[in-house]
Amino acid sequence: MLGVKYTTRNARAEGLLHKPKEATMSLKHVTDLYEAAYLVTEGYRIEEVECIPISRTLACRISFRDEGEIEKTQSVFYSKAACVNLHAFRQAYGQVNGFVHTAKKSYEKERKELAGGEA
Repeated sequence: MLGVKYTTRNARAEGLLHKPKEATMSLKHVTDLYEAAYLVTEGYRIEEVECIPISRTLACRISFRDEGEIEKTQSVFYSKAACVNLHAFRQAYGQVNGFVHTAKKSYEKERKELAGGEA
């Protein structure tokens, strides 16, 4: 299982499952679940899923460790030349979707706790 840190714009992580080895590593961020699943399929690790409130919806930014070749991998994805094993991609998509769902649940729980604490 991939380790992921769930965060929100307004608070610290609630569930830290994986601590990055380098404190100063650079991250690449994506919001597209298919792109994130493709990157996972290509061997990149999700470092963080951050919930970002946008108007009345909640978006999630998925962060990957920038290991030098990630931009090249992203360009393959955007040029529509990506080729993956379907089973591996479906599994990666399920993982990414699960992380996003967990992050959103965590965000909503935190929001309710903050609202209850202010009353």
